[in-house]
Amino acid sequence: MQNPSSSVSSGTMPPAIVGSDKGAKEVYVVGGMVLILAVAIGAVWFYSRQGQSYVSKAPAETLSNAQVTNVLNASTTPPVEPIVHNQTVPGSNYKSDSIHTDIYFEVGRKGLTDDAKAILATQADLAKNDPDLGILVQGYTDQQGSVSYNHKLGLMRAEKVKEFLVGQGVSDQVIKIVSLGKEGALCLDNSDVCRNMNRRVHLEIRKIGQEHMILPTVATEPHITEPIQSTNDQGTSTDDHGSPADTLLPSLADPSVIDLTPLTPDLTSGS
Repeated sequence: MQNPSSSVSSGTMPPAIVGSDKGAKEVYVVGGMVLILAVAIGAVWFYSRQGQSYVSKAPAETLSNAQVTNVLNASTTPPVEPIVHNQTVPGSNYKSDSIHTDIYFEVGRKGLTDDAKAILATQADLAKNDPDLGILVQGYTDQQGSVSYNHKLGLMRAEKVKEFLVGQGVSDQVIKIVSLGKEGALCLDNSDVCRNMNRRVHLEIRKIGQEHMILPTVATEPHITEPIQSTNDQGTSTDDHGSPADTLLPSLADPSVIDLTPLTPDLTSGS
């Protein structure tokens, strides 16, 4: 009797144990698949949201770039005409403005340095391109020496500058020179800096007009009026000697009656 009972108990126990292990494995497998699926869905959702946000921002950025481009084009297009206008009429600024340039010299010298020649060459090109510009050349010296010596030295420096400008093609009719010598010194102490500053030629270039710088050729007109005035004087002087008939028909018996004094001014004025 003991053997049948043991066989029954041994036959029923193994299926229960095997069934419980298999169910637990299936639960784990299903749970892992669900977890993986959830993670995958979450990742897909996350990246899809990022893509949508990027796509939604892209048109806004494109629109902003387009607007910026339109604004830049609208702001840069109008100034093109004023720039071209200023380049075509550069001389219009000289109607009210003037250009000032200083040329410096060494002690007691009237010759031009290389730097001075380079500056004068630039000013000469400007004057050649605009014949309406007038140039005033002012010669200065330092305070050493006498007034007369410095006046002559300043004049020689101004003439040297004019000679260079004329050699560069500038008309001498538009250049006026003057010397202020030591009397035009701006720096008054005896330092080397002051003396170097005072040894200079100052150029003033101003818009004047060519017709205002060249004198008209009417200098002979005063000579035409002088004989007329002399004739009137002659008539006045003849009144002092008598009637016109007595002057034109003097007595042949006495040649001393003829007075040639009124003719002397005519001969002198005509020479």
